[in-house]
Amino acid sequence: MTVDNGDNGADNGESLCKYYIDLDWYREQERSFVLLAASRLCPSSQKKKIPKSDTALMNTLKQCCSKSEQYITLDMTLTESIFRLLLANGNKPMSLEQMQARLLQHAGDMTGSRDISVPKLKLVIDNDRYYGMTSIELDDEEDLNSSPQND
Repeated sequence: MTVDNGDNGADNGESLCKYYIDLDWYREQERSFVLLAASRLCPSSQKKKIPKSDTALMNTLKQCCSKSEQYITLDMTLTESIFRLLLANGNKPMSLEQMQARLLQHAGDMTGSRDISVPKLKLVIDNDRYYGMTSIELDDEEDLNSSPQND
């Protein structure tokens, strides 16, 4: 499993950039975030009434479903894994380094040829046209503690 961050000590500005799921993108594309995210609910949450709002659905995914060992697995595409990671984080913006660390936690000690380097994560997110993932640039000392979008 490749985990090199690929920056070789150079500051490429990525540490000032965080990524999140742009809920406005779904509206602009006339797509349903709730429908897509609801399909990621765990079996116990699927048996209950499915939340209708973005916020309630993300809370369910964060508080319940993301706790399952099967929520993010190595057999998922990297794009799907990143999407689920952002859902599990309540859509609070994450840096590429934070994503890489969390993906490594899910990988455990399993080894393989999957590339989860920082440059690969950036490439996957930058090329996303399905999940609505995008970046937000931060000032040097700015820290986002909540999602950039509120319901």
